[in-house]
Amino acid sequence: MSQQELWRLFDEADPATRGDVARRQILADCLGELAAAEVIELPAAASFDRTQRPPLPRFITIPTTTPARRPARGPVWHPDLSWAATVRVSGAQAQLLKQVNAWLFRGAGRDEPRVPLRERSLELLGEEKALDTLVGTSLFGPGRLTLELLRTYRVTVPLHTTSVGSRGGSGEVLLVVENSDTFDSLRRALSEAPGRVGALAWGAGAGFESSVLSVASMRPAIREIRYFGDLDAAGLRIPAAASRLAHQEGLPAVQPATALYTALLAVGRQRGAQPALDAQHADELVGWLDPQHREPCRLLLTTGHRIAQEAVGLAYLTATSDWRNI
Repeated sequence: MSQQELWRLFDEADPATRGDVARRQILADCLGELAAAEVIELPAAASFDRTQRPPLPRFITIPTTTPARRPARGPVWHPDLSWAATVRVSGAQAQLLKQVNAWLFRGAGRDEPRVPLRERSLELLGEEKALDTLVGTSLFGPGRLTLELLRTYRVTVPLHTTSVGSRGGSGEVLLVVENSDTFDSLRRALSEAPGRVGALAWGAGAGFESSVLSVASMRPAIREIRYFGDLDAAGLRIPAAASRLAHQEGLPAVQPATALYTALLAVGRQRGAQPALDAQHADELVGWLDPQHREPCRLLLTTGHRIAQEAVGLAYLTATSDWRNI
């Protein structure tokens, strides 16, 4: 059956959609569902019309015999997702597999242009950040979902970095700082005696969760990443998320700048400026810290308090030296 005949039948079956701007997408979804149910057969990817999005088959084949009915055993999986029938998944993971399955049956996939991860996430799941967390689950890996299969890639946002020391830092440690003012104070404090710090970076808050990937292109090569941020929920979630992504990409783990956190706990003033967390959530967040700092920070989080990193300011940094043991 030709594409022209498909449009004619679609008009007869659902005339209300004739003026709908999403009409082509609606037809593509219907064909994907019919193919998944083995009511029709879609052609190879080369036989899809790609002059508009989404691609549509130039023709379909209707099997000459109706497939024998069989007990319901879940969805019919695209060959690239055949493994999905053997795994146990969460609700969010099941939704992703369902949408990818329909996407592949529509003829998308290998011939699609690669687009940024959040654009593909919005297309598949209706939420631009949903894939950020799902990429780190067991659904992804060799023989399962990959960024190549989804025709997507992570955007690498460059870190704002500067060398430290009068001749440029020669150390192999990259020190990442959450906030801009503390970044400036540390830049000035490290200018004469950078020690092990070879470069200083401003993480720009949550931006570091993705910009950590730019470490791969830094020269000379960075062998150690240390992070210093606020002692609150966001300040602990950011480096932990960045560390997971760094590990996935073969980069050094993001470790706490232990001496700076020791200083922050010693001189910082607690403020009640955030909702108190339950014990389980607090334990998950403080797990990134050095063991000696976990209990005091757990108490902060469960009582709704925080300490801003700006407490370790320029006056402290220039008057003391213990914090230099990054």
